[in-house]
Amino acid sequence: MKGVFLVKGVFLIGSRSKSAAALLAAAAFLLGGGTAYAASPDIVPSLTYSMLTHQEEGFDASIQIPILGGTGSTDLEAAVNARSLGASVALYRDFMSRMAELKAEGSKNYALTAVSKVAAYGDGLLTLEHGRTEAMASSETFVRYETIDLETGQELALSDLFKDDGYSKVLSGIVKAQMKEQMKKDKSKSYFLEELEKDFDIGRDQPFYIENGKLVLVFNQGTVAPYSMGTCTFVIPTKEIQGSLAQQTYLK
Repeated sequence: MKGVFLVKGVFLIGSRSKSAAALLAAAAFLLGGGTAYAASPDIVPSLTYSMLTHQEEGFDASIQIPILGGTGSTDLEAAVNARSLGASVALYRDFMSRMAELKAEGSKNYALTAVSKVAAYGDGLLTLEHGRTEAMASSETFVRYETIDLETGQELALSDLFKDDGYSKVLSGIVKAQMKEQMKKDKSKSYFLEELEKDFDIGRDQPFYIENGKLVLVFNQGTVAPYSMGTCTFVIPTKEIQGSLAQQTYLK
């Protein structure tokens, strides 16, 4: 299975037999790593992009490779950019595998688009939003967030904000209460409350970001509400989770 993909304006021929390491090495060479950015107090974090693409009849992939700059730390940027590159190449390989499966089934109708942006910045934190849309008979969008402490370079998981695993039950209760209140005020809103009462786990991998000192939980399309409601977000009042927090560094 041959595929043509584009990295920073250069077409490469890839095959399914090539290892992810080989693809990463070729792309990393073209991207040039984090050393392309110079530290400057006058520049705020921002993204530029390279692309991985594939086009043929009935199949299309357009994957942004976000390249972070302007943080003042080339080491931080190199680490974030390496993660982004790895995730983008993995997504491209998944697309190629899925395309092969669909071809074997006699189907020709699959498109993948991946985009990234700065979702939030301030108080020493940077959050990148990575969105992925897959289209066949219908389309579905997934988002994930990468929240980075700019001082330490650490990528934060939701569990890092709390003292122990008890946060899951606390957050679940807050989100369900907000859902009920929203449904009471707006009859067009509908959540899977019956199912969520039985099984609702907000764990380490829960998508989230922090904006203006507030924790925002994000639920992908179809996970807590009908697909027609799209991605659902809930702002968590800090006072309601005060006793569960590990420290006050990030939330206000």
